[in-house]
Amino acid sequence: MMSRRKFLGFSAGLAMWSTEDSHARVPAEMPLVSFGLLTDVQYADEAAEGERHFRESAAKLVEAAGVLAGKNLPFTLHLGDLIDRDFKSFDSVLEILRKLGHPVYHLLGNHDFTVAEEMKSKVCAKLEMPHDFHSFTHAGVRFVMMDTNDLSVYKHPKDSQKTREAERWMKRLSMGRNLELKPWNAAVSAEQLEWLDRELTAADEAAQPAIVCGHHPLLPAEGYELWNYAEVVAMIERHPSVVASFSGHHHAGAEIIRNGIPYITFKSMLHEPGITAYSIIRLFKDKLEIEGFGRENSRVIALKT
Repeated sequence: MMSRRKFLGFSAGLAMWSTEDSHARVPAEMPLVSFGLLTDVQYADEAAEGERHFRESAAKLVEAAGVLAGKNLPFTLHLGDLIDRDFKSFDSVLEILRKLGHPVYHLLGNHDFTVAEEMKSKVCAKLEMPHDFHSFTHAGVRFVMMDTNDLSVYKHPKDSQKTREAERWMKRLSMGRNLELKPWNAAVSAEQLEWLDRELTAADEAAQPAIVCGHHPLLPAEGYELWNYAEVVAMIERHPSVVASFSGHHHAGAEIIRNGIPYITFKSMLHEPGITAYSIIRLFKDKLEIEGFGRENSRVIALKT
């Protein structure tokens, strides 16, 4: 297997060539890709509950969309929980996101399924997602978009196989000390793990840097993480293509680097009246640059090369 050092050196070399002119060199400091990032807008036309200011998220999203639209970005990621409740809430926030003038790639979050039972099967289509988990490639970078609600007690019909499997997970976890045992957390199925392995193998073979995205964090393990996060982390670490993991769900945010891979949980804009949270991400061959707005801090994270 190609080492991560050799892989990143090779993929960075490929990225030095302009997509417009194969004979024109791109300056070394040009990012491989830049894009907007939002998470946990969690809008609802409801009064605040404690620190959660649901209705105010709309105005914060308008502000974020205005800034991101003016940056000439190719796309924006939203890492799940676009709404807090009620299927009609999607219409309000999706209308704001259209003002970006570029595609928005969504992840599914647990609150996106706080809707009527008969509407749960329509969430994916409402967000114009090709599948619950999917991938796309831009400028030679592969974005692997996981569905971390796969095995949960809230996404599927109560009598479904996946709900029963999620209940078995919770029963097993309840027998020990498990901070992650929360009904709003979940696991990914064996089917999705196999898909993830295929996606990352394809990225390895194509010398594509890969960013693995999921609503629930993988690390650090602080009670918000995927129930089977250890399996996913172990798989990620087997693939030299992976340069970072992005998530939402934990509104306060978190960050840890393990074996050279940054696991970053981005902050929610739901909290603190009048203060937003979103980012512009720039991926370079040797670093990840996060330009944060509002609650999200700006920083540069060195990547293992």
